[in-house]
Amino acid sequence: MSAHFLGKGNFIMAMVIKNNLVAQSALGELKKNNDKLGKDLKKVASGMRVNGAGDDASSYAISERMRVQLRGLEQDNANAQNATSLLKTAAGAIGSTVDLLKTMKEKAINAANDTNTDADRATIQKELDQGIDQLDDNANVTFNNKILFDGAADAATDVKQTIVKGLNSEWIDASLQLIKDTYGISFADDTASVKQMNLLFENSGPDVLAYVRSYFSGNKTSKLELSVNMDFYNKLKQTDPNGYTSASAGYLDRTLAHEFTHAVMSTNIRNFSSLPKWLREGAAEYTHGIDDFRVVALSKMTANTIDSDADEDPYVAGYAFLHYLNKANGYDGMAMKRLMATLVKEGGTSSGLDDAIAAATKGKFSTSNEAIAAFKADFAAAKDVRTFLKDSCDIDMSDQTDTGSATGSKSAAGDAANGEDIVLEGKSTSYWWYPSGQQTTIEGLTMDWGDYPQPALSHAGFRFQVGTKANQNILAAFSDIHADALGLKSAEGETLSVQTRPAAKRALTIFDRAIRKALDQATTIGALTSRLDYTSRNLTTASENVQASESTIRDADMAKEMTEYTKSNVLAQAAQSMLAQANQSSSGVLSLLQ
Repeated sequence: MSAHFLGKGNFIMAMVIKNNLVAQSALGELKKNNDKLGKDLKKVASGMRVNGAGDDASSYAISERMRVQLRGLEQDNANAQNATSLLKTAAGAIGSTVDLLKTMKEKAINAANDTNTDADRATIQKELDQGIDQLDDNANVTFNNKILFDGAADAATDVKQTIVKGLNSEWIDASLQLIKDTYGISFADDTASVKQMNLLFENSGPDVLAYVRSYFSGNKTSKLELSVNMDFYNKLKQTDPNGYTSASAGYLDRTLAHEFTHAVMSTNIRNFSSLPKWLREGAAEYTHGIDDFRVVALSKMTANTIDSDADEDPYVAGYAFLHYLNKANGYDGMAMKRLMATLVKEGGTSSGLDDAIAAATKGKFSTSNEAIAAFKADFAAAKDVRTFLKDSCDIDMSDQTDTGSATGSKSAAGDAANGEDIVLEGKSTSYWWYPSGQQTTIEGLTMDWGDYPQPALSHAGFRFQVGTKANQNILAAFSDIHADALGLKSAEGETLSVQTRPAAKRALTIFDRAIRKALDQATTIGALTSRLDYTSRNLTTASENVQASESTIRDADMAKEMTEYTKSNVLAQAAQSMLAQANQSSSGVLSLLQ
């Protein structure tokens, strides 16, 4: 059958049997309806509006990218949880270390008590040695065969880095504490006009080591700079906690104690530069003592050396004079504190100095000139310089067990301290660590570290991948917490001693510093754990949001799709019925052929 159009809106159905165009048309509609039904059925069965690129090409591409992101976020969350497990392992080790250090300090306090004999202290030492071994066991903890406390955060490849670590960890703290014990003044005092110091590394030639440069505004200090002369300290032995250098510069820690004495006095005493040089330099030398390395200069001293500003004269004369005042006072342990307190109150004028001398000696000398005259008279009466120094100043240059410091045994203020002990450090430079920022406040002084060559941490520590991009990670670099890295054992294996009362007393400070470092690591781990917790929550939220967005694009609206499916199903059935009718229409031709 075929149809012929005769005009607008009119057509004639021909009686044909070869081409059943009506059936073909119905078949085409049936095919389209079946295709549509198949797609609707797939959407209803899968629950997704877009099952392939053919359904909606752009939506499919966007959805697939979201699925990649979603799987990445889920793995990031798993990574964060694994990292948290690693940190918990580290936290357990550091917690055990802190508990052990508290116990060990308790033993050291016991050893410092003179109710114990040296035999008792030897027993305590055995306990401490076992505890120190246990510290190493704690520090060897691993996670998935990875060593956690590998010291990556504190590695140094440059002398300047080592010096910065030494200053940050022990040298400044020990120097300022020594000055406070000696003179009772510090940067934390309200009278301090400056509480910040800048660190500089310079090449200053052969005449200076490390020194503090003070800038003045009127009668007050307005700025401080600590300069380290790398002409000497480029040869620093980086494993020596005292700052030994092969350039014959002496221990850096004692040089720093000297220079920081200038700094503390300068910032607390008005008209500091007006004080005589013998007092400025003598006070700095008196902080750490010079009986051991200025023997020649002391031996050449005369009664009139105190009037000279040449070479080493003001250093040795001022040093001897302060010892002279301390003995004249009767060793009550407060002479130097009274001297400095008066200078802080009245300033560095001549009248202020007179009152300071009077206060230091409890009125035995009323002026500085009177005290100097007595010093010269006693010197002249002595058989020789060594006799004068020993009889009038208690400076025994044959005794090398004590440097003659303000807090040592020769000043009747404490225990004997030699050149290595006077500025108190731990047993190893492995204890040292870097500043946590551009500035660090130590004993009231804020140090600005400047542009020292900071180590690259690109290959150090752990990087926890918590993002879908290459650089979205969290760095976790840990300090070493082995016994040597806590200052309790030397590189040669010598452990911290409490076998004498003075040694036990010094050990208390070393344990305090070890606990401080361990707690610093504990807080670092705690902060990282807290951050990872927030990271995990953020990743969960991000994953939920991406999932919701992807669902909006790809998931089927079941109510709508069921409606479409029902519609397509009805249309398919109708098309089937019409096809059957169309197929029957050709049979009418047979009646014409009978």
